[in-house]
Amino acid sequence: SEDDQRKVLSTLNYGSSKASRQKTKGIDPQHLFRGTHVLRVEEPDEPSTIRWQDLNVKWMARMKQLALTMVATFAAILVCAFLVRFCAGVNPAWASIAISVANSIFPMFAKILTALEPHPSEGAKQTSLYLKIALFRWVNTAIIFTIITPFTDTLDAEDGIVSGVYAIFIADIGLTNVILLLDPVGHLQKHFVAPRAKTQDAMNLAMKGTEYELAERYTNMTKLLFLCFWYSAIFPASFFLCAFAFFMIYFVDRFALMRIWARTPKLGTKIARFSRKYFFSLAICAMAVISSYAWTGFPYDNLCENEDSVVDSSFSGNMTTESGKSTFVNVNEGDSTYRYCLQDLYRTDGIQNFPAVPENQPDGNEWMTDDQETLTRVYGWTSVAVLGMVALKFIFGWYQNVMKMFRGTYKACGDDQGINFSQVQSIDAYIPQVYTSVFSYPLLPCETEKFGEELFDWNDAEHEHSYYDLHLDAVELLDGIHAEAEHVFSKVAHWPPERVHEKKVD
Repeated sequence: SEDDQRKVLSTLNYGSSKASRQKTKGIDPQHLFRGTHVLRVEEPDEPSTIRWQDLNVKWMARMKQLALTMVATFAAILVCAFLVRFCAGVNPAWASIAISVANSIFPMFAKILTALEPHPSEGAKQTSLYLKIALFRWVNTAIIFTIITPFTDTLDAEDGIVSGVYAIFIADIGLTNVILLLDPVGHLQKHFVAPRAKTQDAMNLAMKGTEYELAERYTNMTKLLFLCFWYSAIFPASFFLCAFAFFMIYFVDRFALMRIWARTPKLGTKIARFSRKYFFSLAICAMAVISSYAWTGFPYDNLCENEDSVVDSSFSGNMTTESGKSTFVNVNEGDSTYRYCLQDLYRTDGIQNFPAVPENQPDGNEWMTDDQETLTRVYGWTSVAVLGMVALKFIFGWYQNVMKMFRGTYKACGDDQGINFSQVQSIDAYIPQVYTSVFSYPLLPCETEKFGEELFDWNDAEHEHSYYDLHLDAVELLDGIHAEAEHVFSKVAHWPPERVHEKKVD
């Protein structure tokens, strides 16, 4: 029953340190496995998310592979940044197109990298994929524009950041959703490949729908949210564009979930919790800090007015300058004169530039107005407070993770529904399954004769579950060889409870 499950989890949920070192002090001998071993019992992932082929990979081998794939991810980010900068130098509109194209192509590269990693569950795999795609899209969509755009072109109507961010939102709202709805690969599979399939399994595979990754859909939203937060100070309309983009994503994804996409494992809330804990927190930090610096940069012209100097008669008249493009300037006698002063606190050298408050302006080159100083002072110190609160949140989370090493932390979620496992209508048991591109249903590396078919969450209308039993194939292949199939495959056992028949009452 669910009550028994909760009692076992709360009683046997010891810290990882006590389990790894087998410290039996203070533990009831009845709670030791075979009277001597300390077990760390945890609530497992859903059966459909278990990656059975990667369960026995050692932690160090997994970390090495993760490190290599992350290096490849950072290399891809650098290459894309170079390409976007090159396109921006040719035509700013091309940079927006290059960003949208890269955001669409990189997930395929990230999937190849993640497929090389050994993960014990689909939730862990999706979290790793989410991390790669989110890092790439955050840098590629928001941060690169800040780096490649000259400071004085920030507010430019044609070549500035605002026009570029607007183009990115429009491209993501239109191009991405149109491609998803058109589903060219899915239609090709269903209307061309499937009718010409030579076997039922081949046709079923072609008709199952387009595979999608939940991590990619999450990053598609967090990318737009991060872009909105990053440029919210100089482009407040990004909030409305982001809201409209989310509105479109909701309805397009809902349609795709029902009509286009294939079935996926029950991943649970692992990606959502990871995104909420780290990426949303970092996005709020980015908005607070970048907004404070954005307000200090106005009017983005790197000019400071000379208080005691005006234009004399020798400089008055109509002039044309050549600074990349011709500009007509009308200079009159008595106009104020200006000198160069760097207004970008990002790139000021030799002075303190954090937090972004008016007191950190270079001496003798102050450019802010009184109202601007008041506003930036509020923004600057608010960003410090936000960073402090997020840092405390991370420290508390890390402290909880450390404490998990020394004590059990299981807490029951929700109320006991009073439903036994055997009474669940759709039971999904922990049965090893291996998915292939040849069969429309997973192969079973275990003896299916030792448990009932009600433990599977799928049924093939054409074949019984024993058709996919690799143990039966191994028995035939090993016939005449001094080897036994039972020592090769997993052992699965099921002890169904005795059925209690209700008495009829007249």
